[in-house]
Amino acid sequence: MKSFILVTDESENYIESLLRSILPLQDDEELIIFDNLSRDNTVPFIVKEMGILWIDKQGRYKFYINKKKENIEIVKNKALSVAKGIPILINTEETFNIEEVRKCYD
Repeated sequence: MKSFILVTDESENYIESLLRSILPLQDDEELIIFDNLSRDNTVPFIVKEMGILWIDKQGRYKFYINKKKENIEIVKNKALSVAKGIPILINTEETFNIEEVRKCYD
């Protein structure tokens, strides 16, 4: 299993397009989004883009919101701790090609 991990922090400018490039997942993948208490529109964009995927019976889509702002490395470690598969940290500010990443881990 592959665990795609997104750590968001005031990421409204790119989270929507990033999620569109990842979704939907393949059967052997999970998506873990860990938000560092963003105060912009990051969380509403995530909820909107995920839509009905939240009700995935296999629980492959996980979304956490930090209760307080923390160092981004701490937030990454929290996200890594819930990963069930090979963790793949995605830099939310870079262009992302899901097919290239899948090839690297197949």
